[in-house]
Amino acid sequence: MARKRPSSPRALSLEGDLDVFSIHQQWEKAQPLLTTENGSAEVDLSSVGDLDLSGLQLLCALDRDLKAKGIQFTVVGAKEEWKARFAPMGMAHLFGGGSA
Repeated sequence: MARKRPSSPRALSLEGDLDVFSIHQQWEKAQPLLTTENGSAEVDLSSVGDLDLSGLQLLCALDRDLKAKGIQFTVVGAKEEWKARFAPMGMAHLFGGGSA
């Protein structure tokens, strides 16, 4: 019987701003992550300029939808200011994967 290789994380690198003005375009770009069947998914924010509440909602939706499928979701490249801005809302767990 052939051994099944462990799946590597599905990764997405977002660029530009993750704000109310670009959220639809960024959501469309993130859709392939939702087709992940197993393993893990990762979003890299190191090339993102600004992140507002709309961007946070996008990350929360990805986190919710992927966790519902049993897939680990990780955000990397988050700026320290975002971690500080969203920590009082209880969202610090989203940015635990790394910093820019």
